[in-house]
Amino acid sequence: MDYIPIERILEDYIENRIKIVGFDESSKTWPNTSNYAKLLICKFGEGQISFKDEKYIKEKIMYKPITAYIEDNKHKLTLYKEVIENFIKIIKNNFYAGPLKSDIDKIYDWFENYKKIIKNKIDDKSYNLPKLEHIINRIRTSDEILKSLIRIKEETNWGKKKNIIFLGDGIHMFQHFEFPPKEFTDFFYNFIQNFDIKYYSISKKCLLRDKEGRFILPSWEKTILNSPFLVRIPQILHYTKSITFITRLQASARALRFDIPDYLGSPEAVSIIENLRAFSPQGYPLCLKDAHFASELLASERNKFENQFYEMKYSEHTKLFFQSIREKLLLK
Repeated sequence: MDYIPIERILEDYIENRIKIVGFDESSKTWPNTSNYAKLLICKFGEGQISFKDEKYIKEKIMYKPITAYIEDNKHKLTLYKEVIENFIKIIKNNFYAGPLKSDIDKIYDWFENYKKIIKNKIDDKSYNLPKLEHIINRIRTSDEILKSLIRIKEETNWGKKKNIIFLGDGIHMFQHFEFPPKEFTDFFYNFIQNFDIKYYSISKKCLLRDKEGRFILPSWEKTILNSPFLVRIPQILHYTKSITFITRLQASARALRFDIPDYLGSPEAVSIIENLRAFSPQGYPLCLKDAHFASELLASERNKFENQFYEMKYSEHTKLFFQSIREKLLLK
């Protein structure tokens, strides 16, 4: 497979005072809550890095975790519908302006149809699909997407500030699923393109899968196993709107997956990688490393969440209290 050797480390981002903002989200479930339910906690993290006075300026930002109690029956479908509806409402409240209005209207049209699908599943007591694990993954993804989008809008003031680059850990913005749908992917692309937002995706997971979940394994050449490089994976375009690469930022570091919007090309990808190398001394962008750190649960957060459920559930004195918290989480 053709590859591009990466030999230079550019300092354009340093000279132009570029700030690089990374986003990541972690999640944890407690599978033994019962035989049919799971507890979920998700936490969004942000890492910012710039270069000034011959040193890195770094900032880690933690966000309050979100929690959910999900039963593997009618409840998971009801909750799924509420999560999607809340997702779309927040998108509309924050982005219903100018060229994005028609895209958001299409997302609403999609949801009106999808609500009927969920209703039919509930009416037919068909609870097998979507699976509980899929819904948990989508809850996490929707939270990450919403927080990322709002932070992008806030940091750039609708694209007016040009000296900011955003990195996501994963491809949640570039590939549509049952949810988020293709209509959302189109909205996101129009947002970053119309407002000149620089958003790219870097992931440590190089195991590429197609839409059906089958692995697409890139072929490797021995000559590039330990050197910085960029390899384009063209077949991924069938499954996502991004142009996908495998890259290595520093010699002997692990390879990474790198996605850019499909209106860019290989020359832009090379330039981005050459500039990111100055902010990735160990082969992974420092802002994403800090974002991952900021997304990890604090011991106090984990203990508080566990205590809320485990102690209350099994204590004769707190069963009613546990039930009230459960209802609060279900937004009853």
